[in-house]
Amino acid sequence: MGRQTVQEASAHGAIASKSQERICMDLVNALLAEGVLEEDGRGELLELSEMTRFSAGLHSFFEAQKHPGFYFRWWLNRESGRFLIFPVRPAVVQAFCYCFGGGIYEVNEMSQRSASDGKPYSREIGPTRIDAMKLLELVAEQRCAPHERDGDNNGVARLKELLRLSLEQTSWSDAYAAPMCDTSYAAHANDAAWRLIALERQAAWRDRPFHPVAKAKGGWTQADYEAFSAESGQPITLEWLAVSKAFIYSGKASEEGALAALTPADLLLAPEERKAVHKAMELKGLSQELYIALPVHPWQRTAMLPQMLQEELASGICIPLDVQTGVYYATSSARSLAPRNGSNRHLKLPLGIVSLGAVRYLPAVHMMNGERGQRLLEQAQMHDSVLKDQLFLCDERTWWAYLPASGDFFADPPRHLSALIRQYPASLTETENIRLLPMSALAAYPREDQNTILDIWIRERNLPHSAASAATLFGEVCLTFLTICLRLFQCGVMPEIHGQNVLLILKDQVISGLLLRDHDSVRLHVPWMIKNGLEDPQYKMKPGYPNSLYNETPQKLLVYLQTLGIQVNLYAILEAIAEQFKMDEKQLWLIMLESLQQAIALAELPEDAKAVVIASMLDQPNWPWKNLVRPLLEQEGPVSGSMPASMGETVNPFHRCRGI
Repeated sequence: MGRQTVQEASAHGAIASKSQERICMDLVNALLAEGVLEEDGRGELLELSEMTRFSAGLHSFFEAQKHPGFYFRWWLNRESGRFLIFPVRPAVVQAFCYCFGGGIYEVNEMSQRSASDGKPYSREIGPTRIDAMKLLELVAEQRCAPHERDGDNNGVARLKELLRLSLEQTSWSDAYAAPMCDTSYAAHANDAAWRLIALERQAAWRDRPFHPVAKAKGGWTQADYEAFSAESGQPITLEWLAVSKAFIYSGKASEEGALAALTPADLLLAPEERKAVHKAMELKGLSQELYIALPVHPWQRTAMLPQMLQEELASGICIPLDVQTGVYYATSSARSLAPRNGSNRHLKLPLGIVSLGAVRYLPAVHMMNGERGQRLLEQAQMHDSVLKDQLFLCDERTWWAYLPASGDFFADPPRHLSALIRQYPASLTETENIRLLPMSALAAYPREDQNTILDIWIRERNLPHSAASAATLFGEVCLTFLTICLRLFQCGVMPEIHGQNVLLILKDQVISGLLLRDHDSVRLHVPWMIKNGLEDPQYKMKPGYPNSLYNETPQKLLVYLQTLGIQVNLYAILEAIAEQFKMDEKQLWLIMLESLQQAIALAELPEDAKAVVIASMLDQPNWPWKNLVRPLLEQEGPVSGSMPASMGETVNPFHRCRGI
């Protein structure tokens, strides 16, 4: 539905669903924060009192909406009086943000001349409510040349398709919400609520916070979404493919020590399941000395491998074993799978879907860099006694990847066949009073008639169910997270610290540390690393391509704490708490500020690192901003395995929350 009149909105409800309205809100907020709506002087902020310059009917309409504060007007055509207008409110993380449910309206004041006396008069058309798709179409129409938006193979077309999929697939996702109430989250203090699979499922409904096309999984049908998404909660049975060992490249843990003689089937499957794989190889006449059986996601097996590995399948390099065994559940990242049997060995597999503007395959080079990133973090642990006690890492050194005879690590087809085993520390998973809580699960919006994991955490801490209790726990989250991140920063290291990658370690329901996973994007500043005795991991990079892993200055390294760590991870939790407990966001930002100030002291930063943190995070009037929509609009060439990225600038949230 592209347009909706005011009358229709009133008759049929202003928004199709809360989830779809959130997508609209995320899109508008991204366009505002990235300055897209202010290009060429098209945007202006209006107070309600300024609406008197509109016609009486238009003024009365917006006055009746009862949105206190401001409206943002974006001119489509000044000469004809055509513009979009929507309510906004002052914000903390950006100057202004869209009022949820307020609606985006198109107004068209057409100047004409009276047929009788020739005097000009204005005939107002609208206001007409438009949806997110129509907004994106108008943005593309206004700012992109025809050759940039026509056709199907450009950034504009791809972004439109991702937005369409997000709106469609979020409705599929919502349909799976009801059963959740009756299973993991219904009982008080139920251990099932703390199962990692349940928490991953909860996080999946929010997906990547604030990203308007996060829900899109390009390539999946509704049947695929029901079968393979975390939200649906359906079991996924692995398929198996035999690959000639002559074309296998593997991780260090797969080549050395006790794991060297073990295969993926040995590490992932129960004895009877392993027998089924071995029997399938025997039936195909395949020797285990010459071939290795790799697990394959069932969607990848049927949708991608026949086209990507056509020659390999024809020549016998890759041979389907026609066996399905090993039951897993999707996590919030879709390609990472958690075992039904509760093992601490999880599985990461390539998926040829397009998500966040990138293909979710799993190339050998990413896993190689993941090993190097893990080794770097282990060095930081040895350097800092607090990190040694409070920072834990998933072991991601056990992996296998198909590598063709050419040895080209950057060729496209082989990236679609690989497997990584992510091993969670047994000291955490096998200790009764320890629970693991993905930070992304805390960012999940409250759903009707369902307890959130925050509700259960409050209850199990014997705290009253109140805004004050939620604020207390939020402060504890911020303090631990920021302290550990700053200790890593002074070593010249910053992991990929969005909510999917960071898990809180709760010991008797009190935070005792962090667990990190997905180490292939550990960013660094070499001079500080060397000063602290850490070695350059010598990441393998594609020649001629920009990279963000190496940062020339500590300020650039700190950007990833400001953006991924605070604007995405902590702010997503803050926003969810503010919504659930009807709190002013500024109150929670002040708690985060207090936690940051405490963390600066607790991290025992040397003077140079302390000066950078205070100047960049507290003193500067502006902060960096990770753009979401601009890089997708401007994406050129084929879709790759890296998300399109660019940086902008926004307000300093710690200034805004203090009214500076």
